[in-house]
Amino acid sequence: MMECSIYSRFVHVAEAHPARTALVVEDHSYTYGDLRERIDAFARGLLARDCTPSDAVAILFPNSLDFIVAVLGTFAVGAKAVPLNPNFKLDEIEHALTATAARFVLAPTKLLEALPDVPASSDSVDAWSAPAEPLDAPSRRAEAAVYMFSSGSTGRSKRITRSEAQLLAEYDALRRTIDLLPSDCILCTIPLFHAHGFGNALFAALLTGAKLVLRTKEFNPRSTMRALVEHGVTLYPAVPFMFKMLAETRFAEPPDLRAVRLLFSAGAALPESVSRSFLERFGHPVAQLFGSTETGALSINVAHPREKPTSVGRPLHGYAIEIRDEAGRALPSGTKGEIWVKSPAMTRAYDGLDDMTTACFVDGYFFTGDLGTMDDDGDLYIAERKKLLINVAGFKVDPLEVEQVLARHPGVADVVVVGAPHPGYGEEVKAVVVAKTEDQLSAEALGQYAAEHLTEYKVPKRIEFIAEIPRSPLGKVLRKYL
Repeated sequence: MMECSIYSRFVHVAEAHPARTALVVEDHSYTYGDLRERIDAFARGLLARDCTPSDAVAILFPNSLDFIVAVLGTFAVGAKAVPLNPNFKLDEIEHALTATAARFVLAPTKLLEALPDVPASSDSVDAWSAPAEPLDAPSRRAEAAVYMFSSGSTGRSKRITRSEAQLLAEYDALRRTIDLLPSDCILCTIPLFHAHGFGNALFAALLTGAKLVLRTKEFNPRSTMRALVEHGVTLYPAVPFMFKMLAETRFAEPPDLRAVRLLFSAGAALPESVSRSFLERFGHPVAQLFGSTETGALSINVAHPREKPTSVGRPLHGYAIEIRDEAGRALPSGTKGEIWVKSPAMTRAYDGLDDMTTACFVDGYFFTGDLGTMDDDGDLYIAERKKLLINVAGFKVDPLEVEQVLARHPGVADVVVVGAPHPGYGEEVKAVVVAKTEDQLSAEALGQYAAEHLTEYKVPKRIEFIAEIPRSPLGKVLRKYL
């Protein structure tokens, strides 16, 4: 019988194999026994501060031991984890803290010092740790276990709630689909606060009893390849620009990747040229995984990554994916339509947004906003986005959010934000601006203003000035001309 909570799943592994290596953070290794002691100590510290299941714990650590202990310790006491991007600007963080009513905040010291009126906070899990006897494993909760934020066409990130049962359903489906094993070694160079890192690296490793090799610094292809070889990595989840950089980097000797059994990319479409060059250089295909913040992982191309490099594969075990038209009718294979999904792992609503929930969740299905096709074998292909989101190296940017920030600048009369092709990141943010007065607003000044209010990947890398935004007779912005 499967254990009934994330914490108890982890404890089951830790008790069975306390001396097995669970985590390698740069040059430091931690066994499952070590990690459990740290998680239990942090959880005791939360309980000593009267943390209850109704409380939310915001976690703004970058990839680190602290991030992992904070997440699993929060689950251990039954509270809600709120993993956030530590590179968010202050107003973005404040929006998230308000939207989640976070009672506790864990973040680096510099960030805490910059946050006004922050709730109870700490710059490390050790500061709140209270060593004691191991905790009793809580039972699975039906209510919220994690709050995440999904970009969309609303001008603000939407809060997503997923229960512990939904998170475990995703893990179990992934485990069965890609055959996760305790002998696996998973390398993580993607952010753990992102749904890709959260589910496909952190839980994939630690709930299986595998080893997680965690990189904490900016992505470097040489150190990444060194880690792949030295640790005998078997699974490597990443994003397209990471595989692109690896494929373009020259190594003194051909890397020995015999241990690798699955490389997979998510967050954005993997260009076929990158897939082909990676296969030619290293002899391994890169499979594509399709997912979202609302659903977690949905499909992965483990069956035909060589023969069908542009496919995102078939649904995870127990999931349903369909292609439907605007009226909700199922379409035959090879016909492009919107991708609808149904799984026990996905959220069922956008918190506090009833109209958007009604529009995106119907009869147990979620409308992804992606357009695609499915071939006769049941393999899925992503054609394009139906929504306006800009995909920057796997990070989704809502153009309306960026437009709202730029429109507050006193020199901006009108602005539209779109995605522009980028050779490394897939897309970059481009702002098309109508200035109130000519020669009184520069691209440099507006870019600096944006950088003060938006996290780095949302800041426009291209700013163009025009006399008038093109619009249809009904006033709709004609983005295709921008």
